[in-house]
Amino acid sequence: MKISEKKIIFNVLLLIIFISWGISVASHAPFIGTFDSALIDQIYHHNNSSIDFFRIITDMGDTFQTIVVTAFIFLLLIIKKYYYAGIFLVLNKVVIAGLNSLIKNIIKRPRPSHLHYVYAGGYSFPSGHSASSFALYISILVISLFIFKKLSLKIIISTLCISIVLLIGYSRIFLGVHYPSDVLGGYLLAATVLTFNTLLFRAQNLTIFQLQGIKK
Repeated sequence: MKISEKKIIFNVLLLIIFISWGISVASHAPFIGTFDSALIDQIYHHNNSSIDFFRIITDMGDTFQTIVVTAFIFLLLIIKKYYYAGIFLVLNKVVIAGLNSLIKNIIKRPRPSHLHYVYAGGYSFPSGHSASSFALYISILVISLFIFKKLSLKIIISTLCISIVLLIGYSRIFLGVHYPSDVLGGYLLAATVLTFNTLLFRAQNLTIFQLQGIKK
């Protein structure tokens, strides 16, 4: 299947935006500080119930939880004989997690100095929870668009996946363990890789984009 130039250009633009964002963070560009401060002022407000809620949300982006969900969805896809869809899911998860860890250790941005309401080790940029949740749940979204026929089901799954990704990113800021620019960086990294892999699968004419849908 031939890939349109517009899609390639879009992927290249995502890559350029992510690289530019990462350089701006690493060089302590003034607009990054302004961006972070403005959003933290709006988000970093707490009470006991909200802290408990967002601790549950942020746990959904933890390494163990995302691996469990990935493994479950992968096995389900294999059972249903959607082999390339399973490969697509795992490839996104593994590549994005690996690149996120590598970039963290290159940029070495310290975490915010204010109070952390959950434990978070390592460096801050990009947000691993944000990148990992994007890799998992947006991959599920993409796959669901091709394997389900009912529009209502596609809308439900898409809404759920997007909501989870946004809530996990928000929780990292709310709980004090990431700057907003970390979260956006995680999203940009994951979007860049996921878009590239989607184009790769389309270019190779793989089965993920020729699925017939699950008949119930």
